[in-house]
Amino acid sequence: MKSHQRSKHHRVSILLSCLLLVVLFGCGSKPNSLPPPTIANPAYRPIVAFDAEIDTPPNYRLGHTVALALANKIDELATRVNSAGLVIFVCRISSQSWQDCPVSFKTPAIPAWVLPPSDPATHCGPDPYQCSKLKQEYQKALTAWNVIHVGQVRALEQVRAYVHTLTDKIRDDMKFPWDNKGSDIFNALATCANNLQGINAPYKFCLLATDFISTTQQQGSLSLAGVRVVAAFHTCSDNAFCQQSTSYWAHIARSAGAVSFTSYSVSQTEAFGLQLPELPA
Repeated sequence: MKSHQRSKHHRVSILLSCLLLVVLFGCGSKPNSLPPPTIANPAYRPIVAFDAEIDTPPNYRLGHTVALALANKIDELATRVNSAGLVIFVCRISSQSWQDCPVSFKTPAIPAWVLPPSDPATHCGPDPYQCSKLKQEYQKALTAWNVIHVGQVRALEQVRAYVHTLTDKIRDDMKFPWDNKGSDIFNALATCANNLQGINAPYKFCLLATDFISTTQQQGSLSLAGVRVVAAFHTCSDNAFCQQSTSYWAHIARSAGAVSFTSYSVSQTEAFGLQLPELPA
C-alpha cells in the first residue's frame, strides 16, 4: 500500500514538473528568443537646399496656406533616415523682394540605421554543435544591436522634435503684410539665385508661390545654374494671362540656367502636396 502511494506521489511530482516546464517555455516549444528584425535603409539622400519665395496680398492671399504646407513638407523631408539634411530659406515676394527672408535654418544630417546581425539559421551547416554555437552568438549580437537601435530611434525622435521647433518659425513668424505698391518677382528669383549659389548640393529648389503678376522690370542678370524652379500654389483668374505669364517666367528661369521649371496650380498642389521633381524619396 505504501509502495503504491509512493508511486502515485512520484507520478504527481512528474506531472507538476511538466506543467511548470509548459508554463515557462510553452507547450512543445523552445525558449523564447528575439525575432529577426526586418530593417533596411533608403538610398542615401545628399543635402537639399530650398529657397521659398511667397507672394503677398492684395493680389496673392495664400501666404499662410503655403507657409503651413511648406513647414509640413520640411518636417517630412528633414526626418528621413540616411540623409544629409536641408538648408532652408523662406522669403517674401513684395514690392521690394530682394533678400526679404525672415526665416532661414539648416537641419541636421540623420545617419543610416545600424543594420541587425544576419541570422545564421540558413547557413550554419550540418554540425549541430557549431550551429548551436552560432545561434547563441547571434542572440547575443541581436540583443546588443537592439540597444543600439533603440538609441537611434530615440535620437530620431529628438531630431523630429527639434526640426518642428524650426518649422514653427515658418508657421508662426512668417507674416505677409499688405503691399499694394507692386510685385517684384524678378528680384525674388535673384534672391533664390543668390541664396542657393554658394551651396554645394546636387538638389537645389526655388519655390515660387505667386500669381505671376509682376509690376517691376528685369534688372541685371542672375544665375540659376543647378536650380530646379517650382511654381506651386499658382493662382490665376485669366487662363490666357496665366499661360502667357507662366511661359514668360519659365523662359526667364531657363535662360538663367535653371535645370527645370515646373508649375502646379492651387488645386494640383492641394491634391498632391508640394512636389519636388527628381528628389530621392
